[in-house]
Amino acid sequence: MTLCLCAVTVTTATAQSARTVLDRTAARMTQSGDVKAQFKATQFNGSTPQGESKGTLFLSGSKFKMTTDEMTSWYNGITEWTMMTGSDEVNVTVPTEEEQAAINPATLVSIYKKGYRFTLAESTLRGKATYVVYLKAKNKKAAFTDIVVDVDKATYDPLCFRAKKDGNWMRLAVLSFQNGLSLPPSTFIFPAKDYPDVEIIDLR
Repeated sequence: MTLCLCAVTVTTATAQSARTVLDRTAARMTQSGDVKAQFKATQFNGSTPQGESKGTLFLSGSKFKMTTDEMTSWYNGITEWTMMTGSDEVNVTVPTEEEQAAINPATLVSIYKKGYRFTLAESTLRGKATYVVYLKAKNKKAAFTDIVVDVDKATYDPLCFRAKKDGNWMRLAVLSFQNGLSLPPSTFIFPAKDYPDVEIIDLR
């Protein structure tokens, strides 16, 4: 009985510590002013890299603007505009909750509040001491079945997100992170006046 009680106590303490790390990291991304981050995204087929791209993310709560070599997306919390680089079209959609999880990096650090078990470890990444939080979905049909978040121990800034969907992994390495910004709402809306020759394809 004593051994069982000790095991439960250790497991609970670890879970609480993991939740504290995620809470603090989420606050750095969503409650400490607006954010600008440089990132590198890599898609995997199983464990084999299938392609990568670098980009810039501007984040304000659930709103974001994300630019890569391939595309630019604006999301104002309801509507998303997506334009491929060099295209003369922009697609307008209203993403579902699952689609939001796939397109908004901020959801990867707050998704633990909805049906995930999590554990905590410590490691190093790019020369920095880190917390590593492992999330496992309780529901096998969740948008992401597994998530791993690497967090800077000194600042609680996010350093890397890894997420598994349909058996394949994606990785978002955060190369630079700046919060405390104040971005205008127009940052997250497609600036139609700047693209007078672009056709707006409304898919809502």
